[in-house]
Amino acid sequence: MTTAKPQDHKQPKDKPRKVEVMGATLTIDPSILDDLDMVEYLYDLQHAADSDDGGFAIVPFLRKLCGDDYTNVKKALRDDNGRIPFEKVGEFVQQLIEALNPNS
Repeated sequence: MTTAKPQDHKQPKDKPRKVEVMGATLTIDPSILDDLDMVEYLYDLQHAADSDDGGFAIVPFLRKLCGDDYTNVKKALRDDNGRIPFEKVGEFVQQLIEALNPNS
């Protein structure tokens, strides 16, 4: 008789996954984070205070990360005044990264 082995409950790292973050539903391939361009964007964001334009790295970072869902993300984050506050964007990015790496 063979004993059943427990299944690994970790999310596969190589398959796109659907996540919902702050009212936005996205389908993202987690391997997108295994990309030098993305690492450069993250570096620029981490060091935004050291540079006059470092904070602008959020735009290409989000466009690449969200892909076709970028416009829907902006709609979900927009407030009643029609603006997308940077504080809300920061919360979104943090929650999205956590959703992509639930076992880390």
